[in-house]
Amino acid sequence: MKVSDVFNPGGFPIYTYNPRNQLELEKQFIDYLESGHKLLSLTGPTKSGKTVLCRRLIPKDSGIWISGGSIREEDDFWASIITQIEAYTDVETEYSTGTSETVVGDVQGGLNIFVAKIESSVTGSETKTKGGSQSFSRKGSPRMVAIHELSNQERPVIIDDFHYIPPSIQINIIRSLKTPIFEGLRLVLISVPHRAYDAVKIESEMVGRVQQLKIPLWSENELIEIANKGFPQLNIASNEPANKVMAAESFGNPQLMQEFCANICKNNTINETLPVPAKIEGVPKEEFFVRIAKTITSKADFELLARGPRARDRQQRSFNDGRSGDIYLSILIALANTGPKTEIQYEEIRAKLRNMLKESVPQRHEISRALVKMEEISVKSQGKPKIIEWDKREAILYILDPYFAFYLRWMIRDKSQQEHL
Repeated sequence: MKVSDVFNPGGFPIYTYNPRNQLELEKQFIDYLESGHKLLSLTGPTKSGKTVLCRRLIPKDSGIWISGGSIREEDDFWASIITQIEAYTDVETEYSTGTSETVVGDVQGGLNIFVAKIESSVTGSETKTKGGSQSFSRKGSPRMVAIHELSNQERPVIIDDFHYIPPSIQINIIRSLKTPIFEGLRLVLISVPHRAYDAVKIESEMVGRVQQLKIPLWSENELIEIANKGFPQLNIASNEPANKVMAAESFGNPQLMQEFCANICKNNTINETLPVPAKIEGVPKEEFFVRIAKTITSKADFELLARGPRARDRQQRSFNDGRSGDIYLSILIALANTGPKTEIQYEEIRAKLRNMLKESVPQRHEISRALVKMEEISVKSQGKPKIIEWDKREAILYILDPYFAFYLRWMIRDKSQQEHL
């Protein structure tokens, strides 16, 4: 096998799948599918295995899969359902109409009747039909057709990244699907943790009809299991010290662990299963993680957020280490200095800014305004999912992309990178 078959960041982990049995995630999911009559809210950090769990138990052909990121208008949602269940919004029915007349009389020999040649005179008959047809057409709205079909649908509906659907459309979807859910439709909403109760918030009548299934961050032992399953497939003995270091740097995320394992192989010029058993010695050093941080796409995301929106004469602030930067670069470095955490309170952001800036620490409204702008920029970043989300009401910043958090962590340790900040 190729390394990419075994360690596959972003794909389905055929050889390294870990059901995390102690959490009984599969059991809870199967129990929901068997009982139904509720909405299942499946939540967990980005890239934590939510979609993998669903695909494991509901293969693509066994469910109606919809990506929340592709829904811009409500009809996009209903049209996707109609396409997958092969229903139609336009139906045309044709009815035949007409009259028939039968004539009875003598038929002389020489005619072929029923393919037999008759030489004598017989009595025959001929039926003549006159008439035509009428057609009737009916056009239904995508929403009404989809709802009608879903009421009799056995396949579950899975909406991945439900939180990317605009709130006004979320409301209409949940309200419209209440009846099919009552009649037995299985509806699974996949979203990030702080958006777990969107279905309840936007439709009060769903209270009591929502079942929660939370996917927590992965423990180090669960992440190490990826390495323990994968390396033997390549005829490589698992290296426990190395596995522990990689797990500790994965932000509780299986995709990053897959990334590290794949890079370990690449660094040792291993591309496929080895003909003879081998063992990789040593543990990954700082340079290993810095090198990966330089290659992942989050570097471009960082630069995009650091530039901020277009503006003239943006105030530059002096850092204690001799550098300087505007509020956008200052905030990013402050976030990095939290660890970074993936859930950061406003007061912690401001405390880090206070420690790193010589003077002119931004005011609360300045920080909040900059974070709003940064979220907007991340949404528009090459059509990709949101990188960060600023909850202004709760004053909490969420780093949604673990790859971005990983880049922030190692960016501040990279001396060559710091020269350009």
